[in-house]
Amino acid sequence: MIDFGVHVGTPKVLFMAADPRHCFSLNDISPAQIQLHSHIASGGISDLWLASHPSVEEPFVVKYSKTTNTPYIYGQFEREYECSEVLRAKGLDQLSTHIYTFNVDAEDHPYLLEEYYPSESLESYMKHCTAWPEVRQCLQAVVRCIARIHTADIIHRDIKPGNILINDSGEVRLIDFALASINGQWHPSHKEGMALGTPLYMSPEQAFGKHDDLTRACDWYALGVILFEWLSGSVPFKGKTATETMQMHCFADPPMPLNLNLQDAPNDLPDIAQAMLNKDPRARLQAVRQLASCLR
Repeated sequence: MIDFGVHVGTPKVLFMAADPRHCFSLNDISPAQIQLHSHIASGGISDLWLASHPSVEEPFVVKYSKTTNTPYIYGQFEREYECSEVLRAKGLDQLSTHIYTFNVDAEDHPYLLEEYYPSESLESYMKHCTAWPEVRQCLQAVVRCIARIHTADIIHRDIKPGNILINDSGEVRLIDFALASINGQWHPSHKEGMALGTPLYMSPEQAFGKHDDLTRACDWYALGVILFEWLSGSVPFKGKTATETMQMHCFADPPMPLNLNLQDAPNDLPDIAQAMLNKDPRARLQAVRQLASCLR
């Protein structure tokens, strides 16, 4: 969690606007005046910075591409922005951090200006939260958030602990919709046969790269991996390489997690976690209903 004003270092200007007419949103600020402060995180293709601007009262986040523009990189940034707009239009923007601006700077780097949401990632939260009442409350919020995302006809396709934020009030938001589908449509840069996602949390159908097979069940599979990890302290499948890990998701029987971590958790929780890793998406959805019942 970053406290704006405490961890602020010497600010620096990140980028210059390619065309000021393209600087829409966030009070139509000029990118040339944006100042970066604390570095928040690094992903595979981007860096996240806490930022400020003289005309904006609150801090915000800049997500900036590490590399210059390609159709694939541009597509990921554009899809994040598109999903944010869909959620906003449907009154569901509280399920994710809102994205104000999508643009490409003069150095040909795509960037996003996003809402700053004081929180910690589920990846961090899982390390210190082991008491069942708190775990239960968090899982309820995560299940509810994913289910509501699905009601907007969005499939996230990259559910993992690092993409789930939880604040001090226990509210949950999903982030990083770069690989998502909207109304069953993938971004044009995501070609058929591309196995996109995070291998440790990737459903078998994602690993095969067949878009027609990717349903809401792939997000629930990823949640099953998270539940397995929270129970046992390790993910169910981890090969020596990403390819080996994906092959295990596709062909290896899911192991039974041992509850080594969660105090006073229901006895059937390990069985539910294992069932959520079923190769058959339909069986997976039945396991999600069992999880919802368990959490009630």
